[in-house]
Amino acid sequence: MLGTLLYNASLPCKETPDPREPMPMKYQLKCLACGATYPEHQYVCRCTKGCSSLLRTEYSHTKLSVVNRYPSPWRYLHWLPIHTIHPRLLQKTSSTHVYHSTKLGSTLGLKNLTVCLNAYPGMATGSFKDIEAEVTFQRILDSTSRGKPLVFASDGNNAISFTYYASLLHYPIVLFATEDARQRRIWSFTRRNPYCHLYPVDGDYSDAIALASQFSTVDGTLNEGGAYNVGRRDAVATIYLDAVRSLDTQPDHYFQALGSGPGAIAVYETSLRLKKDGRYGTRPPKLHGSQNTPFTPMADAWIQGSPTIDPKYQGEAAKRLMDQTYAHVLTNRFPVYTQKGGVHDVFTDTHGEFYRVTRTEARHAQRLFKKLEGISIVPEAGVTIASLLQAIRQETIHKDDAIVVNITGGGRDELRKPTYRITPALPHPRNR
Repeated sequence: MLGTLLYNASLPCKETPDPREPMPMKYQLKCLACGATYPEHQYVCRCTKGCSSLLRTEYSHTKLSVVNRYPSPWRYLHWLPIHTIHPRLLQKTSSTHVYHSTKLGSTLGLKNLTVCLNAYPGMATGSFKDIEAEVTFQRILDSTSRGKPLVFASDGNNAISFTYYASLLHYPIVLFATEDARQRRIWSFTRRNPYCHLYPVDGDYSDAIALASQFSTVDGTLNEGGAYNVGRRDAVATIYLDAVRSLDTQPDHYFQALGSGPGAIAVYETSLRLKKDGRYGTRPPKLHGSQNTPFTPMADAWIQGSPTIDPKYQGEAAKRLMDQTYAHVLTNRFPVYTQKGGVHDVFTDTHGEFYRVTRTEARHAQRLFKKLEGISIVPEAGVTIASLLQAIRQETIHKDDAIVVNITGGGRDELRKPTYRITPALPHPRNR
């Protein structure tokens, strides 16, 4: 099968630097556990010494530099693990709308509420995962692994975004997803997807992740990396950088619903870089995470003061809880919580808060946002807004605080383009 997935390296994939000019090191990756470092151009997501901790990008630029001739996220290229930008990515780049909310803010009694709206049409698929996909593909194109089919798992948004950009760049991907996700949450703008090879899985999202991990050990393939992929985290960081620049300082609070946790980790890692810069304050924002009941592994662990996830969320019985969850894309049995540099560590350092949000609360928050801000938002963004309402009631925030809310997806109800289910590469066993 791999022979049919090989990437045509003869295509004009990137702006190629002059080989006669020596290029200084732009960044390196460092293991937070053992200190091992990995050079740029090497697409690595996990420490090769077997450490379970995250790798973190260390950039040679210690000051935030903005290249204004490029749109976001590329204007922050000095803090992205890339060297070039594919022309097609510049033409079809994503755009986060960052603004001071007067309608929602005044209704909630908040004077300094900043909304990061990742919605259609700024995001082609209506999700901030578009930014993660763009930067990940460019990281691969700049690496020695360029050309290898990208293997990953998804329960919805990642699949949609990576399929979109795989088609744009003519880059092969191998996607593992549950049949439920394929039927209900995964779609494409085109009927045919020659660059996307989707394999349905009997099981849940964690089963899909396990199969993707196993498949990526096949010679000639590349594991995308998920939350361990610095390309994803540093891509999400550009959303936070847009907010910081609009405020001219780091906010007091940052809100986002979390499934596996890379969004919150990305904001924390960026706050450390901004601290070194010195122009945007020295204190990271208080992180506010939220999950949708009844599947709340990280929220439960944090509220109970535990550094580990309750095993009830990681066994087979957890699948019943996941099936009852409204914001299904937030259901991950093995989030990046206990690992060094993971959610527990960054919430500890920022004295963060977690919230459990019900289906009713999330749907109410969706309706409230649509009424006040004039655009639909996805269920997980509803969970985020519902957690903001809880924070007001619990007084973990105050009306004068500078608050940033990441609306991770929206505008899909307003989407007028036709969408199609992705045909599996192999028939699903139940359909045979």
